[in-house]
Amino acid sequence: MSASTRTGGRGLSLPNIGLSGLARLAGPIFIANLAVMGSVTVDTIMAGRLGVEHLAAVALGGASCATIFIGLMGILQALSPIAGNHFGARNYKRIGFDTVQSGWIAVLLTIIGMTIMLNTWIWTGLGGATGKVKELTEIILVASAFGLPGALASRVFISLNAAVSRPKVTMWVSLASLALKVPVNALFMYGLFGLPELGGAGVGVATALLNTASALVYLTLFLRDPYYDKMRPERLFGPDRKAIAEHLRLGVPIGMSTFFEVSSFSLMAVFISRVGPIEVSAHQIVANIMATFYMLPLSLGISASVLVAQCLGAGSALAAREITWRTFAVATTLAVGTVLAIFLLKNQIIGLYTTDAAVTSLCLTLIVYGCIYHVFDALQTVANFAMRGYRMTFLPMLVYATLLWGVGVGGGLYLGLFGEAAGGPYGAQGFWFATALSLFLAGAVLTAMAFWVASYRAKEQPE
Repeated sequence: MSASTRTGGRGLSLPNIGLSGLARLAGPIFIANLAVMGSVTVDTIMAGRLGVEHLAAVALGGASCATIFIGLMGILQALSPIAGNHFGARNYKRIGFDTVQSGWIAVLLTIIGMTIMLNTWIWTGLGGATGKVKELTEIILVASAFGLPGALASRVFISLNAAVSRPKVTMWVSLASLALKVPVNALFMYGLFGLPELGGAGVGVATALLNTASALVYLTLFLRDPYYDKMRPERLFGPDRKAIAEHLRLGVPIGMSTFFEVSSFSLMAVFISRVGPIEVSAHQIVANIMATFYMLPLSLGISASVLVAQCLGAGSALAAREITWRTFAVATTLAVGTVLAIFLLKNQIIGLYTTDAAVTSLCLTLIVYGCIYHVFDALQTVANFAMRGYRMTFLPMLVYATLLWGVGVGGGLYLGLFGEAAGGPYGAQGFWFATALSLFLAGAVLTAMAFWVASYRAKEQPE
């Protein structure tokens, strides 16, 4: 019997958990994620051409925004395993209800996030920004704050689209946003058509406008596309305490895990800003390179989460275990190939970002650390997302807090800015060494946890 025609323990048909099914889901998610990273890459390249101060401001402003945006978006990702389980169980009306509840959570998170971002002194103070870098960073933070509502609303629909096997919607919206990024950036960076010339800070205004436009497109499609007819809520439900509590029970640990993961990099940029513009510029470039290639294991992880949830909804823990193991095998193989490609082409890749000799020299050193940790980063990503499909989010959060912050951020702070007892300080290299060590440990621990969870659930629910 093929993967696409198998049935679960409840007599419901299972999703296709073969390689073709994984690729069909992960492919559009990967393209969508790559488009998002492409937008960040465009910002980095365009700001880099304006000078080190503009690139440093984009690095600090982008890192500060990412610390807030990604953590809040992570909370909304709880909709994906919840709706995926409903989709596998063919409980379509419940999907619409939970989507509305996720929307109410997004409203609350918008208020919290905007309040934090508009206090720009927090972030410029952490980064030790002064002069022009401080001025540009403040503009980026304020503009991005007004793009937060659109970003969070979009995340609700992105989580929904993945859960109901509709990732191509996200892919096309993300590609359209990427296509508009260069011209919209140019409008505000160079002050075209009488608009203010904001330099590197223009990327914040452009991102806010595109986030808002994307949210409107997602909402329009959800209300009009016939595919969502059976899932669309019959009315606008008010906040439901029980449903929101379930979302938060899963979502808050996911958000915290995402915060620990992303901030382990974004806070590096904030603290490395204290060392100087050359160091933070090199960090921004290499972080962007590694994050771009990270989109592949991330896409596989999201797909694993969705397929695990759908399999469990259909009553098959055995199929959930099968897709978990298969995703690990695919992610590991692709990660090894990626590392080899990055290392062999590192000079050409870095040359796309900068022509500054000092920045290039440091980039060539930092990218070696990225190559070292990438395989383990892929493993921990797949493990973490697979466990989300099993609705296990609290323990991974503790692992992230201990390793990514304790070892990564804490160790990086010591080695990067202090570390006299170890022959330091080592600047950006100290931060990247600590991050590589933390991801190695996280990959080992979370992979072992995911294998145990998948095996335990399969034994607990035999078919």
